[in-house]
Amino acid sequence: MFFKPAYCYYYVTLRCNSKCEFCDIWQKKEHYQLREQTLEEVEANLRDVKKLGVTILDFTGGEPFLYPHLTEALRLAKKYKFYTSVTTNCILYPKYAEKIKGLTDILNFSFDSVDEHEHNKIRGVRCFDKVMESIEISKRLKQKMYLFHNVTNETCKDVDKIVDFAQRNRCTLKLSTCFDYFGNEAVSNKVASAVEEFAHEPYVIVDHAQLELIRRGGNSIKKPLCRAISSTVIISPDNYLLLPCYHHYCEKIKINNNLYEVYNSDKVKKLKKQEGTFSFCDKCTIGCYFKNSLYRNFFTKYQYLFLLSVYKTFRERIRPQF
Repeated sequence: MFFKPAYCYYYVTLRCNSKCEFCDIWQKKEHYQLREQTLEEVEANLRDVKKLGVTILDFTGGEPFLYPHLTEALRLAKKYKFYTSVTTNCILYPKYAEKIKGLTDILNFSFDSVDEHEHNKIRGVRCFDKVMESIEISKRLKQKMYLFHNVTNETCKDVDKIVDFAQRNRCTLKLSTCFDYFGNEAVSNKVASAVEEFAHEPYVIVDHAQLELIRRGGNSIKKPLCRAISSTVIISPDNYLLLPCYHHYCEKIKINNNLYEVYNSDKVKKLKKQEGTFSFCDKCTIGCYFKNSLYRNFFTKYQYLFLLSVYKTFRERIRPQF
């Protein structure tokens, strides 16, 4: 069972209503022309990822709430007994909050600063007020949610303020780290260590294994740690399997309601043998894939650190929020 994919990043749309400094998805005009999947295509894929062994389904984007069938897709995910995740900038959450209540196990609200001007500047749009409104709504609905903060070398100095806000408002805070992509600067070793100092704070979650990977210089193509293909299924909005990952895919295979067979094809098996060894894999620290990869490096420090993070995550999940 350890060699089955456990996670699926399901890109339901690549359209976005934010213009974040650390993301390029919103910048690409072709993303707004993609044909997005019908519910019938979604259900066919959910049946197949279930057969593949996936347990965690992350509906992502872009901004997931721009996908017109998100609520129905979440209902289908629950029908197939997936553990579901959605991350949103909160602009549209107030509109859909009642409809998706109880359908998301992990509901992340992107939160970049306690300062309204700074948050809006990083997001490229005015949405700070929507985050505040979304927090209030989720608490009223007793919908468990998380604040998701992407730490950069520039914003690290204000993490203590984010932590204080989360604790005062009884919101669990996930501290993620910016990675090197499309000209972005990955967080430094110093910043990674500074983030880890908050690990023991109540209402705070960090990924110890990911922070250790950053300090060690990222993935090595000579001794690869990445298991992106074997641990994770990545589906594009126009219904392709992306390999080895969304950020650096070199293969895009049409699914055609046949995901189970496609994933088990000879082409994918060949790519699995190369995971972590492509030129773009060198020094990579993209957390989306390493959080599902590092625990598969058995009997290593990474596996221990992964389990340490899981333990803290479960503790925070049961901490009172309402």
